[in-house]
Amino acid sequence: MSYKISDSVAMRFIQIFQEAVLLGIDGADLMRQVRLVVDESSPDTVTLDPQYEKQVAEMHEKYVAAAMTAQEQQENF
Repeated sequence: MSYKISDSVAMRFIQIFQEAVLLGIDGADLMRQVRLVVDESSPDTVTLDPQYEKQVAEMHEKYVAAAMTAQEQQENF
């Protein structure tokens, strides 16, 4: 059986590329972390695992917090 990827998966792949460029990290490592599940409403489509989506959101919160801290330190310098 073949599968299609959902829009959320495609968007995450683009986001991974952007994160790799902005943060100077290896995008392949981020790609290996992606977790997919079969979409219940469309059995021929895979979508992001809800647990993985939560993990990504938490990671982004940490990135923003670190950026804010760095900005504050730079302003106080």
